[in-house]
Amino acid sequence: MNDFQLYLAVGVPTIAVLASMTLSLVQISAIREDIREVRADMREIRADMRDFRAEMQEIRAEMQDIRADIKVIVSKLVELDNRVTRIEERMAH
Repeated sequence: MNDFQLYLAVGVPTIAVLASMTLSLVQISAIREDIREVRADMREIRADMRDFRAEMQEIRAEMQDIRADIKVIVSKLVELDNRVTRIEERMAH
């Protein structure tokens, strides 16, 4: 076995291992970047959810106000109906 064959026997597997490690590092780097992007997206989603919750609370408050207004209107209508009923009873006699 001459020197060239020895270098070839040792060098080719070494180069293959180094190339494989390099490709693995590139893949790991790409995966890390993907994870960073997902985390950034999740932060945006969380911020959107906080905004949505705040808007929902405002809508609930407005709905409560509307319900209170409807209750007042209904009570006024009942009162008006009672008055009309009394007037009708007086006019019937």
